[in-house]
Amino acid sequence: MKKLLLLGWICAVSLFAHPHVFLDTYVDVLPDKIDIRWVFDEMSSSMLMEDYDKNRDKKLDANEVAFMEKDHFKTLEPYSYFMHIFDGKEELDIHVVHDFNALFEKKKLVYTFSIEKPHMKRYELRFYDPEMFVALILKKKFLTCKTIKCAVEGYDVDFYYAYKVVIQE
Repeated sequence: MKKLLLLGWICAVSLFAHPHVFLDTYVDVLPDKIDIRWVFDEMSSSMLMEDYDKNRDKKLDANEVAFMEKDHFKTLEPYSYFMHIFDGKEELDIHVVHDFNALFEKKKLVYTFSIEKPHMKRYELRFYDPEMFVALILKKKFLTCKTIKCAVEGYDVDFYYAYKVVIQE
């Protein structure tokens, strides 16, 4: 009986512990900053377009972008924007982002922003949502490093996604 209850609990938890939002995550490591580009899945994009494209013209004007940044994007700060810098000993949260913009491109919502580069020779930029509501997907082809050595590592197992960019300057 205990095994049956445990199995039922595991199944119930796994039904709710899976991503609802999928973000293709593009990372461009530059000499002075790191540019991030999130491309939302079509369903999330459609819902967000409905909420934030107030004039229904299928694009975001400056006022709509500013409202989206304040009402949607900035609310992710307590979650470190689903990114953490690992210095080899501990994970550091990200509280400041720059150059936010949002647009609809091919029926998908796209966020672009940048973060400051840490002053370290080697570090990891980790992407994950510990609550497993958002899946940040980072593939090798989504990473650009021009003058700096970096690589993508990570995995997804249908219900949990975790990626990192290992950066060596």
